[in-house]
Amino acid sequence: MSGRRIYLAPVSSAALLIIAVTAWLAFQIPKGVLTYPDELLTAERSREMLLKGRATVQFNFRPSFAKPPLQYWLTTFILPRIANSSTAVRIWPLACGVLSAIALGCVAFLVAPDRPWLIPLAVAIYVSCPLFSTEAIRALLDTGLVFFTTLAIGFAQLARRNAIWWLAVAIACWLGALQKIPLILLVWAIIIAVRFFDMKERANLRNIWLVGSGILSVALIAIWPVFQNLHYHMPLLRAFAGDDPSALFGERHLGARPYFEIFDGLVASGWAGGIFALFAAFAAIIAKHRNVPAREMSILAFAVVALALVFNFRSVRYVLPIIPCLSVVLALSLSDIAQRNNQNRVRTIVFAGIFVIAGFVQAFIKMHHRGPDASAEQRVARTLGSMQGKGIETILIEPSQRKRDLRSNAFYLFHGDMKFPLKRRNIEELREAGPPRPAVGVCSASDQSAVKELYRDVDFVVMDGRIVCWRTGAAR
Repeated sequence: MSGRRIYLAPVSSAALLIIAVTAWLAFQIPKGVLTYPDELLTAERSREMLLKGRATVQFNFRPSFAKPPLQYWLTTFILPRIANSSTAVRIWPLACGVLSAIALGCVAFLVAPDRPWLIPLAVAIYVSCPLFSTEAIRALLDTGLVFFTTLAIGFAQLARRNAIWWLAVAIACWLGALQKIPLILLVWAIIIAVRFFDMKERANLRNIWLVGSGILSVALIAIWPVFQNLHYHMPLLRAFAGDDPSALFGERHLGARPYFEIFDGLVASGWAGGIFALFAAFAAIIAKHRNVPAREMSILAFAVVALALVFNFRSVRYVLPIIPCLSVVLALSLSDIAQRNNQNRVRTIVFAGIFVIAGFVQAFIKMHHRGPDASAEQRVARTLGSMQGKGIETILIEPSQRKRDLRSNAFYLFHGDMKFPLKRRNIEELREAGPPRPAVGVCSASDQSAVKELYRDVDFVVMDGRIVCWRTGAAR
């Protein structure tokens, strides 16, 4: 059988699996309105780009330097063209998830080109991982970063044969930094360190393409923060800083949560089969007859997980970029076992089938575990947005009783399609500073009487159980 024909069935199987999973996830993204805070931030930043221009990222109509612009740029081309705005902002993450599965198949081919069935096996393990499917249908930046990281890892494998591929790694590094954070620089550094300590591969690092690509990637990554500094006075120390450091690993989390929260999310609540992937990665590192690319990806995976644990990052999403590596390594480990004898082959096929099906079941359960319906509060947000006008203050009053009756600013900005900023205040602040006039706003039903005291001419427009939408007489 020719070389091409031997890959026909495996590649076709992988393609059909990706198409089926894409169709399944495409049916999931229109379900429910956006309520998750990070999704709403992505959605609102994209919407404000349409209103204020694409030169910088904005939130609440002010420049926001928390995240770079790539996904927001891409979302602006879809958001005006799809009626369901919640669906519109989830399309690019799904597209990036699909592309990362395709890139994973290419990486599997590069790791073991003599094993064609490794491609669909690695793809099946990856797309059945609940961390893949649950993130691919959410309007977050992580699946885009996973895609560019997987591309960079694949290009780094190609660079073993031809050093010019380091240029492609540099481009992927730049795009990954524009997507979320320059994580690929760290991935690149770990790959180079692994190869440096391997006597057989060290010589391949002595070339102009690697040096030039490293300089090029740093120069490209610097373009966006320098532009923001020159035009919007962004402090350069904020370049790609992302969230407030205290939100990632500061005092709120150090000691407040267990350090192994990410490990738990990777092997239990996030991916019940993750322990097998980590075990396969450990075996790939210590094996006598090593597959060099698999060993490299295993070390990379453990290094990223270790750094996330040391810095006590708050979410398993920060290790998502190494899930493709673990999927390939686990697939290779299962392939090694299957090749020993026929009995092992049958057992491996059964185990792989159970493993993949269990992953899909876990993903299905996680995707359908949704919070309370937010459609009523969405209607309130739309009413509030329709009452806005130039010179009219928009206020969200924090509940005086410690209840989470009102959702985030981003929820009201996005679902209310607001054209002016809003402010979040509590009753005491309004009393001390004096309530602004004219004004429109939302408050908890428990604070309705307090609002009446502040504004004698208040008109309560919408009362939806626990939420009240109001306006002063001058704002009518």
